[in-house]
Amino acid sequence: MKFVKRISLFFIIPMGMFTFGFYSHMKLEETFYPKKFEAELVKQKSIEVQEQPQVIPTAVEEEQIICADTQYVIEEVDLKKDTSVETKWKVPEKYIGMDRDRFVKEMELYQQSPSLTDQELGFVSVEVVSFSKARVVIRKNYIYKEVSTSFYLVNEKNFVVVYCDDLRTVYMNTNISLDSLPDDLKQEIIKKRYVATEEELYNFLESYSS
Repeated sequence: MKFVKRISLFFIIPMGMFTFGFYSHMKLEETFYPKKFEAELVKQKSIEVQEQPQVIPTAVEEEQIICADTQYVIEEVDLKKDTSVETKWKVPEKYIGMDRDRFVKEMELYQQSPSLTDQELGFVSVEVVSFSKARVVIRKNYIYKEVSTSFYLVNEKNFVVVYCDDLRTVYMNTNISLDSLPDDLKQEIIKKRYVATEEELYNFLESYSS
């Protein structure tokens, strides 16, 4: 037992002296070299900050609405010929301030009731191709009506009606009564008189219109 106690004292006493000496040394350095300890503290804090995960704030997404500077593009498609023409227009004032959902609904309403000009051209449908604050593209689909170069004069309810050469499309209603025409011309119109050119048609109209 005495031997064990001697060994314990042999280790404990030197360790205690070493610890006391190290602590005293650190205190002396802190007293006489304060800047060294301040630098070490700053360095340690800097390392701790770098180790923390950085939170990068996300940018708020810009609201996508039509404004006065939005590029407004209409793509007109000929469905029969499979061709298209793209035209840039000034944004109609009634669309300014609309977001995508509202603009799509507006186009759906237009498709149900297109302008008279579009109807005459052979309008079929409209769709929103792309939408952003910078650029809006819509596509109008048409089956264009071909312009007639020849015609038919037809009797309808005892008046002359001008049809296109397809005999389905009315080109013009006239106030020319069948009874006001010479008998030979009257019979031709009853049988659907063919008119080869637009010039010939207008000569007839000038001659017999009241």
